[in-house]
Amino acid sequence: MLNNVPAGIEVYDKIGNLLEINQKGLEIFGVEDSQIVLGINILDNPNLPKMVLSNISTLLSLPYKYKKDFANEHFKNSFSIEYSFERVKSKNYFPSKFTNKNIFLSSKIECYFNEDGDFENLIFIFLDESERYQKQLELKKFELMFDNMSTFAKIGIMEENLTDGTFVANEQWFENFGVSKDIDYRIDNIYKNLVKQDKQWLKSNYLRIPYVGKPLKVVQEKQLNVVVDGENKWIKCVWNIFENEFGDTIILGSSIDVTEFVDATIKAKESEQLKTKFLENITHEIHTPLNAIVGFSQLIVDSTDNDEKNEYKKIITENNDTLINLFNNILDFSKMEAGIMSLKIELFDVCALAHDIFEVYRVQNVKKLECNFKFEGKGVYVFSDKRKIKDIITNLLNNAFKFTNEGFVELSVEDTGENVRIGVKDSGIGVGEPRQKQIFDRFYKLNDFSQGTGLGLSIAYKLVKLIGGELKIKSELGKGSEFYFILPKKRDIV
Repeated sequence: MLNNVPAGIEVYDKIGNLLEINQKGLEIFGVEDSQIVLGINILDNPNLPKMVLSNISTLLSLPYKYKKDFANEHFKNSFSIEYSFERVKSKNYFPSKFTNKNIFLSSKIECYFNEDGDFENLIFIFLDESERYQKQLELKKFELMFDNMSTFAKIGIMEENLTDGTFVANEQWFENFGVSKDIDYRIDNIYKNLVKQDKQWLKSNYLRIPYVGKPLKVVQEKQLNVVVDGENKWIKCVWNIFENEFGDTIILGSSIDVTEFVDATIKAKESEQLKTKFLENITHEIHTPLNAIVGFSQLIVDSTDNDEKNEYKKIITENNDTLINLFNNILDFSKMEAGIMSLKIELFDVCALAHDIFEVYRVQNVKKLECNFKFEGKGVYVFSDKRKIKDIITNLLNNAFKFTNEGFVELSVEDTGENVRIGVKDSGIGVGEPRQKQIFDRFYKLNDFSQGTGLGLSIAYKLVKLIGGELKIKSELGKGSEFYFILPKKRDIV
């Protein structure tokens, strides 16, 4: 009977010595003859868990009247063993044909008591579960790998049985649609964050499934718009709809978060459009001063009136300055984009620099705006790049005077201790909140019909970062703006 049992069985006597082992046990342990191992003591088994060995030792040493209660309490559960034949060999437990091999046993200890209630035998029952354990291990590895892959790539997987109403999905599926995995499954719950149009599309396709002809084989693909806490997400989905071998209607779905790709595509298109506008603006901006220089140069040659000549010289000089400033902006921007612009650190009075720049604008103030320079106290010295600071303030003042037709423009310098706060404030057209995020983008212009290339604020923003600060905006549409940045008093050479 023992030899026909598909599990390994060992029978031990009252003191733990092996009395019998069946054929399956010999096969599992790689023993050719049972006579070789009869008489070994179970307490010498180097592969049994310490807790099991401790319980066996206690059982064997207890008085007879306590053994049954102890056995009922401590040997009722099965346990698993990672059985190492290398350990068996090193401990000289018994000879085996297996070496350098591990197997996994599902095991149980049974205690046999005779009709008088006396303890007679300890029975060790074990089953080689190595193949099943290995498959479970591989499955767990695959599940872990798939979970990591789906989390990294933001891939969600779902299966829905429309016949019995069951729905299962990995966590990423719920994450993609912005809902908790513990949500009650209904189409209105799981897909509640879809925009109205996409939700209607999804529900209408679900309603059509029962009326699709046989054999049922449908593939649906769509990019869905999900809105979670006011943020847009784009989820690309593919659904395979079919009948399984039991005639149940099954939907297998995969979803992937493509928000970054969509955003990048949109930005690329916008950037391309902005580049086109930029080139158009550059063409216009270059043509205007060039035409003026060429035209008035011809007039100055033909003119005999000294006053006229002086006026023409002034116009030529102004347009020449405009042209130089335009090319300087393009050159500076190109250097920053290429990452080759460096800093020239020197000690200078930033308050005096700001005042000198502002005086030029105050004198050239053709719109008759109120010009205010605010600084309390004496000059403040900083270690930074004087040329870069000048370019930043110049770009900010250009912007303020361009978009302010009445009211004031104010330049302020404030010593805050370790830093200096520099701000340009105006009562101009202002910038609405939605556009404030784009205002520092390259080529971006609030007004396509205004002069300029759309590079001024972008250059100022990048220059401020280069010197270790951050350019910020406070503005309200129709009520003016303030652009300001914090300048560290000491900046290392980079």
